[in-house]
Amino acid sequence: MNGKLDPQTAFLKTAPLQYVNCTGILEKSGDYIRVWGKKALICGGKRALEASRKQLTHSLKSAGISWEEHIFTGECCDENIECVVEKLKQCKADVLIGAGGGKCLDTAKAAAGACNIPVVCIPTIAATCSATTAQSVVYSKTGIFERVIFLSSNPQLALVDPDIIAGAPVQYLQAGILDSLAKWFEGRTVFKGIKTPDIYTSSAMCLSKLLYDEMKKKAVQAIESVKENRVSDPLIHVIDLVVYLTGVIQGMGHATLRGGVAHAVHNGLTLIEESHALLHGIKVGYGIMVQLVLEKVSQKELREVLRFFRKLDFEPSLKGLNLVINRDDALKIAEKAAGDPYVGKMPYPVEPEMILWAIEKLENVIDKL
Repeated sequence: MNGKLDPQTAFLKTAPLQYVNCTGILEKSGDYIRVWGKKALICGGKRALEASRKQLTHSLKSAGISWEEHIFTGECCDENIECVVEKLKQCKADVLIGAGGGKCLDTAKAAAGACNIPVVCIPTIAATCSATTAQSVVYSKTGIFERVIFLSSNPQLALVDPDIIAGAPVQYLQAGILDSLAKWFEGRTVFKGIKTPDIYTSSAMCLSKLLYDEMKKKAVQAIESVKENRVSDPLIHVIDLVVYLTGVIQGMGHATLRGGVAHAVHNGLTLIEESHALLHGIKVGYGIMVQLVLEKVSQKELREVLRFFRKLDFEPSLKGLNLVINRDDALKIAEKAAGDPYVGKMPYPVEPEMILWAIEKLENVIDKL
């Protein structure tokens, strides 16, 4: 034994130490961040920094925090993580601020973890729960899924300005909603195979049902708000569901519930270059429908879920995703998905042929539902 703890299983990590979802919060960000450090590296995409730089840097200056910037591009990959690590060492930062979408935030979290310094996440889109979770999803430079890095803690601070979320293209929120819904559809299936669930797993399951119910009430209204670039109570509510509650569910159920077919199908799709332009949550939403077909749920439930997805302006099929995939490619997707660690949590063996059948079945029946 080397005494090294496995952060995936050694302890429970549930939520960021501090979370704020408030209009204009970046104007006060320095007051929050100075608790964690005095020299910051800001890692963000070009558009994310354009949306946040003025308020963020003005507040940092007022709080006596110095900073340097690193422009993020591409994937959360080993090369980008190492690049940020080197930048942190060069500028001797004692806090890392990630501003942007999930790939940027995952890169920032991984780099901060490698340097053992606090990380502050400022999501400028609500497309994932990355801002609040203790993991980073790593891809190749070309966008093929490789692995998940499990970190020793959640971010120290997550700051969300709904004004910025409302100003982003609506497809990001759409993707975030779909990604969060997988917590219910994947979780309920995995839960059936757990003989003696602990209190954390049971709590995660209850929260995932709450999330689904709340999304059915508020998600469509939130989508309409973003289409009009305005903040509304439903939008603020849905941001909390996507960014915060989904992260809490993931943290509480990470040892037992974190898995299923929907995310595995997403990972399989990354083999197809044409899918790289699609957002993570869009591919997960398609994966939800593949999983429901694989599980042979009732036509009533399929119609109910499909009706909800269509209200979100999402058509969950390969045709709806504008992907033209032949049978050989579909088999490659199915094989990668079936071999994915996510699928190992299913309560029964899932073979590539089963996923291939579900992919083809969905294409054949979706127009009739």
